Amino acid sequence: MDRDTRSMVLAILGFLGIGALYGFLSAYFSLPVLRVGEYKSLWIFGTAIETFVTHFITLVAAGMILATSLWVEGASLQYSTAEALQQIRRLFFLSLAIACSYGILQEGVLPWAVQMKQSAIRKTQVANELKDKVASAERAKEYSTARIYLEYYLTLFPQDDSARLRLDKIMEKDRKQQEKPSTEPPESPSILKLKELSFQDLQEKAKQYYQIQDFVSTEHFALMALKLKPNHPEMLRLLAASQNALSRIRLTPEQEARRSLFQAKQQGYEYLKQGDSISAYYHFQDLAKQHPKDSEIAKYLQLAYEEVKKKAFFQDEISLVTGSPLASDVFFKNSHREGMEEFLYFSKIVATGPNSYYVLEIEGIGIDSKGKVAYQFKAPFGKFVDHTLLMHCLNRKDPKLSSKPTYIHGDPPVEPSTILPIKLSPQDLVSLARLIHSPQETPFATAVSLLEIFPLAGIEPMPAVHSLLMRFQGPFTCLNVSLLVLILGRLLKSKYYNRPPVITYLLIPFLPVLLTIPLSFYEYELSVFVSILIDKVGVGFLTAGAILLGIQGFILLSILFYGVQSFTRETP
Repeated sequence: MDRDTRSMVLAILGFLGIGALYGFLSAYFSLPVLRVGEYKSLWIFGTAIETFVTHFITLVAAGMILATSLWVEGASLQYSTAEALQQIRRLFFLSLAIACSYGILQEGVLPWAVQMKQSAIRKTQVANELKDKVASAERAKEYSTARIYLEYYLTLFPQDDSARLRLDKIMEKDRKQQEKPSTEPPESPSILKLKELSFQDLQEKAKQYYQIQDFVSTEHFALMALKLKPNHPEMLRLLAASQNALSRIRLTPEQEARRSLFQAKQQGYEYLKQGDSISAYYHFQDLAKQHPKDSEIAKYLQLAYEEVKKKAFFQDEISLVTGSPLASDVFFKNSHREGMEEFLYFSKIVATGPNSYYVLEIEGIGIDSKGKVAYQFKAPFGKFVDHTLLMHCLNRKDPKLSSKPTYIHGDPPVEPSTILPIKLSPQDLVSLARLIHSPQETPFATAVSLLEIFPLAGIEPMPAVHSLLMRFQGPFTCLNVSLLVLILGRLLKSKYYNRPPVITYLLIPFLPVLLTIPLSFYEYELSVFVSILIDKVGVGFLTAGAILLGIQGFILLSILFYGVQSFTRETP
């Protein structure tokens, strides 16, 4: 590296260092304390990097023009064509290296910095909400719930000693609350695996229980057998005999409890058999509270729970993450059935795991072929299961507190109204929303791949295409500006070889600001041209990108030609 190149590199690094310092100071003094809480350093660092990358081109240009116009050696430019080409070649490769560095910063570092900044805000929202929920649960003496919230809070803030002490106290209260004596009645005869029992099996059991005068069990198995063969004479006889015996004898309290429990289990089993898994779940849950040691109730409760998960979900599944949306304000066209278009709006999409996505505040509207509203609904919560949105949100304790979609206008287009097919995956919807609302947060390659989803979602892609094209031309703008500034600085050096005007030194601190003005004007004109290409002319992303590449190439060739011509021009 020769002396002139070293001078230029040092000047560039000096201005970049000043830019980085400005970025950190600007971020520190504009810190939104209430929004980032304990994540101050994360937000400051992300914002500082974002500011630094945003002003990278002007900082580099300031360093270049300062070094080439004041520090490089050389008199007036009287090179031969070959020497001029050699000089331009050296400046070109320096500019190319800087443009490559900018490309890495823009597409590798900037998305990471923006994600870091947004993460600080999202995590603080979660922490604040968790604190409120812990306090609410404690006031309601729901210590198990409070423990879950506080444990999750400590995964975000493991150094919070006061929270750990609070957790110990809550766990002690929860332990004492769980230690209650159990009053378990005698267990009923087994009804396990009744689905697998044939008519002969049920008939044999009814006979056996009748022989030992267990009329409660006889009645049950006779009823089960008659469901398979309603007019079987022997089962009808055993049923009548057992019911007659039960009506004549006075059951002991133990027998009454046993019979009642048996009948309650049978009712829950009937719910399952009829496909009403939600009623079965609440039924067996109530039984489990009264008989926590009954293994049969536990088995059927689990069976009902597995069936419920296919058509509904529970409110506590999303309670931990309601303040941490992966995406907000998601609007898209969901389907286009014959003569009907359906549009959906999600206020927030949240997640509890890699494949567990939930939606808060859902609105949907169907428009018929005449442009009229066919139906409109709202739902507070939804859960993604593959490409289906479940909107029946259950309260584990009280079915009355569960929520379903409410139709403001019209009737559901499909049944059940709580299950809605979604043609886009939650991952695609999250990526789409981030590209629309925060384009710098999405890596360039990912953003380009998402363009094909816009037509599926019924969303106008022009704003996203415009943003991507402006990002695409960024490194080329950096290359052209860097090379032009190097040539202009070299020309200034040759013009004021002995000593530049005094005002030159006074303007040095303001160089980045002064260079921002023409650069902003150039980017504005380029932005207008891109808008005309994709909106008025109607070209696609690839075609517009090729046109931009051609224009940037033409500008580059013009700058190179101007440089060679200027360096070979003799002074009079």
